[in-house]
Amino acid sequence: MRLAAGLVVSVGVWAAGAIAARADDISDKLDAARGAYARADALRALEALQAAETALTARLTDQFAKALPPPPAGWEASPPDSQPLDAIGGGITITRGYQKGEAALNAELIVDNPAVANAQALFTPTGPAGGAGWKSVKIGGEDALLRFDQANKDGEIVMTLAGRAALQIEGSEIASEQALTDLAQGWNLALLKKLLGS
Repeated sequence: MRLAAGLVVSVGVWAAGAIAARADDISDKLDAARGAYARADALRALEALQAAETALTARLTDQFAKALPPPPAGWEASPPDSQPLDAIGGGITITRGYQKGEAALNAELIVDNPAVANAQALFTPTGPAGGAGWKSVKIGGEDALLRFDQANKDGEIVMTLAGRAALQIEGSEIASEQALTDLAQGWNLALLKKLLGS
């Protein structure tokens, strides 16, 4: 019973923080969960909470997917894909692939997962990026780190936002680092900051 009560509170707070309060299917499911819990029907409360979480995750995924970079001119992009990260610390990840001939890019957004702290560690003087091969760049006014290997024609660019999101673009068979920076400039940072409450 305590677990159900905690889930009602945590999911309710998440919903309120992520989406403006209004009557919708998610709030209806949360109300149903509260009602079932008040009647001591823990199973129905759990079912309603799980349905609310599924609907809310789908809505958040759709919102965050809009912040992914559009394909640069001449590139094709796959539809965004998302995965919950419950098994490895929580949060969500949203990815999108881009292709131009043999060249490939992959954009990944990770939100509210311990991997964000790992990405932030790259920016410290003693972090892995302190070694050779990385350099600092600016993307939309934000600090980012870029690595490009001309011999292998691969690289990546990493940045973090609000301590809650890690943004990464990886490339293979790319002619220069410009492919990475061009795509990174497409992140909708204003939307991401709004969604993250920063």
